[in-house]
Amino acid sequence: MMKANVYYEKLIRSLRYRQDITITQHNLDYKNNSYKFLKIVSNAIQSTDKIILISAGFHGEEKAGPITLLKYINLILNYIHANNLKVIIYPNVNPVGFEKGKRYNPDSDTGENKSDTNDFMRYIREDGTVTDDLKEQNVFKEWRWSSDEEFNLRLPEETKLVHILLKEDPLQQIVAAIDLHQDYITKNAPPAAYQYIYGDASVYSKIFRKIEKFTPLLRNTYIDAGYSNGGLKSDSNGCLIRYDCTISDLMQRLGAKHVVTVETTGATPLKKACEVNLAWILGITDLNKLK
Repeated sequence: MMKANVYYEKLIRSLRYRQDITITQHNLDYKNNSYKFLKIVSNAIQSTDKIILISAGFHGEEKAGPITLLKYINLILNYIHANNLKVIIYPNVNPVGFEKGKRYNPDSDTGENKSDTNDFMRYIREDGTVTDDLKEQNVFKEWRWSSDEEFNLRLPEETKLVHILLKEDPLQQIVAAIDLHQDYITKNAPPAAYQYIYGDASVYSKIFRKIEKFTPLLRNTYIDAGYSNGGLKSDSNGCLIRYDCTISDLMQRLGAKHVVTVETTGATPLKKACEVNLAWILGITDLNKLK
């Protein structure tokens, strides 16, 4: 395991000579300790710029996302900027979970009070009931941020902070969003990758081919993660769709064209999982690049 402060020190050190980004530091205060929280943003974002949003580390045991960004951060920034795009990166959303190898921070991981870090919306159905998961059924009356006062929800500290920071971001300019995860929940899953997407999967065909150079896609397979009814079956490209009030769901509701939640199974070697994550970041950049 890596200490959160060590992770951030390494990340900042690798970026120390860059003049094209700004790194902002924020504090997360828990009952027994405090942690730093970093955000990386391209400099001089103009109102006409197209932006890619990258997030990782919502669930602390899922190391591959933060490690991908630590390992490839300069390559990623160079590639996105070379293609005339801007980027906003939340590299390690749940630093205390990352440090301790736990899914949630200790304050949230407490019995009935357990609250998922990746919580950004609520759907209101036609009958007035409220839900945080429509599963694959895109039927609802309206949606709102889960931090709206009317819901009076107890969100984790890092989730509340990301809500605040996102609302300061130029959300209308985000054309693509990539959220990096790992699946340690689906039982007996072999080394493989799959993804949650919205819209036509065929636009990602080149990315699928690239991924399969590293690890198989989990095609036509029931995915247990986050389900209580036996799971949902992926399609022939290893894709699923789910309206589950996560940051990805929020981004597609806000109008981002390309939105993906990247998953590699817990059995996938870390190096391969990082290569899958990088393939998605570079591939999504290619789909949105400006010449």
